[in-house]
Amino acid sequence: MTAPEALDIAALGVEPLQRRRGGYLPLSDYGAIGDCRSMALVGADGSIDWCCLPRFDSPSFFARILDRERGGFWQIAPVDPYGSRQAYSDKTNVLRTIFRTGDGLGIVTDLMPVDEHDVMQHARPHRHPRIVRLVTGLAGAVTFEQTIDARPDYGRSETPLRVEGGRAHGDNPVDGHHYCIGGTIPITGLRQRFTVHAGNTVAFSLTVNRMGKCPSTQEDVETHRNFLRQTQNYWWRWIRACTYDGPYQEHVWRSALALKLVTYGPTGAIVAAPTTSLPEWIGGPRNWDYRFTWLRDASFTLYSLFQLGFADEARDFMHWLTHLSFDKGLKILYDLDGRGAAPEVEIEDLEGYWHSRPVRIGNGAVDQRQIDIYGELLDSALIYVLHGGEVTKQLWHDLTEAVEFAIEAWSLPDASLWEVRGENLQFTYGKAMCWAAVDRGLRIAKQLDLPHDRARWEREKQRIHRAVMTHGYSKRLESFTQAFGSDELDASALRLVQLGFLRPTDRRLRSTIDAIDAALSEGPLVYRYRTDLTDDGLDSPEGSFIICAFWLADALALVGELEQAQRRFERLLQFASPLGLFSEEVHPRNGELLGNYPQAFSHLALISAAVNIERQRNRELRRGVTQAQKRARKREPAARPARRRKGRVR
Repeated sequence: MTAPEALDIAALGVEPLQRRRGGYLPLSDYGAIGDCRSMALVGADGSIDWCCLPRFDSPSFFARILDRERGGFWQIAPVDPYGSRQAYSDKTNVLRTIFRTGDGLGIVTDLMPVDEHDVMQHARPHRHPRIVRLVTGLAGAVTFEQTIDARPDYGRSETPLRVEGGRAHGDNPVDGHHYCIGGTIPITGLRQRFTVHAGNTVAFSLTVNRMGKCPSTQEDVETHRNFLRQTQNYWWRWIRACTYDGPYQEHVWRSALALKLVTYGPTGAIVAAPTTSLPEWIGGPRNWDYRFTWLRDASFTLYSLFQLGFADEARDFMHWLTHLSFDKGLKILYDLDGRGAAPEVEIEDLEGYWHSRPVRIGNGAVDQRQIDIYGELLDSALIYVLHGGEVTKQLWHDLTEAVEFAIEAWSLPDASLWEVRGENLQFTYGKAMCWAAVDRGLRIAKQLDLPHDRARWEREKQRIHRAVMTHGYSKRLESFTQAFGSDELDASALRLVQLGFLRPTDRRLRSTIDAIDAALSEGPLVYRYRTDLTDDGLDSPEGSFIICAFWLADALALVGELEQAQRRFERLLQFASPLGLFSEEVHPRNGELLGNYPQAFSHLALISAAVNIERQRNRELRRGVTQAQKRARKREPAARPARRRKGRVR
């Protein structure tokens, strides 16, 4: 095939693949697959560059995204020059990567099998596949090359896989698991080529079992297709419960599916993101492990899922919550089993995504004081109650304890929701969320007639509110500020609009929106704060936070500025990956995705903004109909009484 002919790839509907830059793909070139117990990132070049097995917080098995040489990967891609395009199978988390070469068209379908039974089983080693890859010829003939380079434990272990008996398999004594990659054709080497013709399918699967345990039979294509069908059916049944019916349905569905992916089905825990150490600024040190359950993130996620009608996830999370220990106060984050997160350590062996070091596992924020978590927890509990959720005696005891912790802690300095690693301050957001904790506790108690110290709670609620209004609002800036007595702005103040801290018509909320927009926005993007004005313990820039940008659109909708809200929201949608996925941040200059990916924070904020924009739109439509009816009645002439005709006497 000549070079000019290769240019026709784009004209045929599949974009020529952007080459890896320095060995790394942009985050927007990755799709995510998962089974509600773990996830994998699959590049547009057919390479699985990140996967931890058997669960989210296990050591990595493939980690090329964190080190191009030592991380490990599993790639299936054409041998000849190609273009590629990724798409999800409609309303599922089944990923399809379409490859076009000069000789044909082929598709790689990637999935992590899941069904109603498996999703509730702990991620223990077993003989069923955790990843399935089907390679199908669509037209002509395409020769693919499969490369398997597994590097367990964040690249610190050599590959355990050896080719034997038509499989690549072996024990890894570091984690005590046996890994096996088999296929419907014999595995002849860790690098091998095969050709698929139109209508033909070759399938591969990865299993994780106990040491010495390997699947005993070679499975056929139909077995793998059954995994595909059951997985599609699972996702179709799940998304069918979505109640959102608005103009942004496709985006809301994709965000809901992404949020479901970050839930750990067996316990109900919700991870903030499935990855670690993807940088918030290329080359910078803001690289964190997000494979844990933050009470804040989980509460936000539940709120968003509730807005869409997904109640089962809330019930499961509340069940998980009752197994936490409240005796000495809540921790900021937990592992999937409800234990404290692992201590933070640095992996010296990995160079980091695009040379962004350090690479961290574990998270040091576990020991921080963040007083806002009580409000977020009680806010989600209230939504749970309003949707008919049952509050057991134990759960109410725990929620009451959370209210008491908020009352006790609200006046203390903390690290806030942004987990600053500098000095703790009297952050306004934390105070407002302590107010929310007491407010929601009172409302739950009233709703269900539960025992509580009503007089004391009411008194403390008013006390916190007065403090925020007195010390957290700047009359000079006409805005709520980052901390008591501060002149710095923080996008977290936008949350006060959502909380009902003041009436939506209060001018101080509208002026806060305007002040944050003026100080922290670049186009539709919004910084959480200015790093050059806030000592957060790190001397480096960062990207703009996607959640903050959606918060601003959400706040505009809630105060009645529908046109502005819609305009900002629709512009923000353009920063998603081609698959509709968001990371934590966006580079404000070039629009590239930054931070851990996909990020629950970003997707839940999209959902909330979409729902509130639609509610405001419906309110305005109803208002417009009512006003039109009134005008029509005014224009109608007054009805005249009927004239009685006199009868004739014949």
